[in-house]
Amino acid sequence: MRCLITGGYGYVGAHVAARAASEGHEVFVLSRGPARPAPFAHTHIQADLARIAPADLAALLPEALGACIHLASRNESFIPEYPRQALEANAFGTRVLLEALARLTGPRPHVAYASTFHVYGRTGGDIDESTPPAPRSDYALTHLFAEEYGRMFSRAEDLPFSVLRLTNGYGAPLLPGSDKWHLICNDLCRQAVREGRITLKAHAETQRDFVSLRDVARAFISLASRPALAGRLYNIASGAAVTLGDVARAAQRAARERLARDIDLIFEGTGEAPAGELLRISTAAARADLGFTCGTDMEAEMRGILAAVEAEQ
Repeated sequence: MRCLITGGYGYVGAHVAARAASEGHEVFVLSRGPARPAPFAHTHIQADLARIAPADLAALLPEALGACIHLASRNESFIPEYPRQALEANAFGTRVLLEALARLTGPRPHVAYASTFHVYGRTGGDIDESTPPAPRSDYALTHLFAEEYGRMFSRAEDLPFSVLRLTNGYGAPLLPGSDKWHLICNDLCRQAVREGRITLKAHAETQRDFVSLRDVARAFISLASRPALAGRLYNIASGAAVTLGDVARAAQRAARERLARDIDLIFEGTGEAPAGELLRISTAAARADLGFTCGTDMEAEMRGILAAVEAEQ
């Protein structure tokens, strides 16, 4: 299958592209920047989805695409002018891509879109695909906007479109120069290497659901290669929330083993414990339709993150 992966040099995208190539798919990576060396076979396409016209983008795309995995987005809410950039890239950029794909001749490629569980606006309780969206941030709202563009093009242009809503992905960056060291698992591991200690500044009882990027990549390839599942929506999560304190302790154990030295763990989170119910995100639909499982060991994955930090030293 010929597979276009937008954002294929990104933190999540590189894992997805590597998985697609390892399964024998012909991978095309679309990015805003120039081609980069990568540990997977691919053809590069350079285009800024927020700036290019749909017709011009369509002219750059290969013929006979079987699938498009759309991961390109602006997710760093702390950058200046983020609301405007998120709307342009995440929402309007998605529309440009979908219009370009709809212009291609031949069978329409199946689009698998990377959304976020943050569209639910919930930090606790039971969540499944029927839970109504209630975004609380530009990040979440612009991804929901992109989902709706996909559904619009599915209705108006018969473009196959499906959605995966991801929780907090974690794993070692596959490409050097990653800009995702602020993510908590990555940050804790980098602290261990660079400072010889780990300081958790968030409240230790804050709960999150973490899913390995290896498991995320398998889910995307499984969905993209099954056009019969077009129109579906799936949550991709571990289904078992953990506290940030437990994550920090896992990072400490992994660092002690990998670095062969003692690593102090300091808790600086202040205030009362976060209120709310236990977070439970259902993945029953993904298990049934995609064969999705989440069996990656967090500490083993953290040892890979620690190795990536050492490599960038």
